[in-house]
Amino acid sequence: MDKISVELRFFQVQTNAAADIVALMAETARHGAAFWTAADDRPLPPEEWLTVVQALMERKWQFQEWNVPLAIRFADLPDLSLYFSIDQFDSKQKHNLFVVGTVLFADEQHLAEPLAQRLVDLGRALYPMVQPGLGFVDGDNAVYPEDAPKLRLKHIAWVNFFSPAYVQKYGREFLLGLPGHKTELLPDGGVFHQLAPTFVAPSEADARAVRQEVIAYCARHGRRVTCWAPFVIPGLTPMPAPQHAATDDQVQAYLHQMLATTLVLEDGTRVKPIVIPWADLTPRQRAMALAAIRQAAVAEIKRSPGHRIRLEFNAIPDDLDRMLADLAGRDNPHFVWVEEPALGS
Repeated sequence: MDKISVELRFFQVQTNAAADIVALMAETARHGAAFWTAADDRPLPPEEWLTVVQALMERKWQFQEWNVPLAIRFADLPDLSLYFSIDQFDSKQKHNLFVVGTVLFADEQHLAEPLAQRLVDLGRALYPMVQPGLGFVDGDNAVYPEDAPKLRLKHIAWVNFFSPAYVQKYGREFLLGLPGHKTELLPDGGVFHQLAPTFVAPSEADARAVRQEVIAYCARHGRRVTCWAPFVIPGLTPMPAPQHAATDDQVQAYLHQMLATTLVLEDGTRVKPIVIPWADLTPRQRAMALAAIRQAAVAEIKRSPGHRIRLEFNAIPDDLDRMLADLAGRDNPHFVWVEEPALGS
């Protein structure tokens, strides 16, 4: 996995004045953060906060009414620079967004767990101040600013903050019944839900089981949701040893043969069935498989622009899912990937 986001996001926040933002900054500082300019070129002492925030809010922005972009660093995570941003897209529709987080690259991903835990603590402290419609700590941005005003429930994150409006729509019993590590009422009548104790999954099998349980629970209540937490991060999540050893050359030859096949349906959809024995691959061979699949997918996109492409796998591990999402996007009607367990039988 080349990169992963770790973010605290609050949607539809009740923060519209410079003084409110300064209060959020002060609370964030009490949790060990130092503020820097958005360019991360110099620290911002508290006596400058109000002036800087007011100046940012008065700027003319292309897509927002206003935006306050800053950077923060936690004292115990000094090597990480995080973005701290509040965006006002549409005051009438209350399409606004508060985000604290960063993108961790391969050499930084060992910091994912301490950062995620820190953001949960910060989220709990800031929740009563921003009074959001919806919030989460997660590694995937699967929720859009317009979802919260419409009270949509389409994704279960690693940590979720459901406002009283969500409780009123979906029911306290349903939200408190969400499977996971911890679920509790918030002081304002909202619901806090934590899917797993750790952001980084202890195993791929454990991650899959946790996700399937919460997805199945929502389905039984007529709700279709996605869930990608907890996260399998190579090097942090232990991977099982290969069950049947094969040489790199054998794996490369198998991939070349497997990925050469494409079926074309009557409507022009190009279907590529792909069976990969993931449990039998070494870490090096797994990387080879991901690279080969990506190359084959890019070739299909270039070969047939405008045609729908469907990749069918016997199994979709996290690193494959994330690679394809980075390549084509999760909501791309022209490029889909699905798990078909029967392919491996």
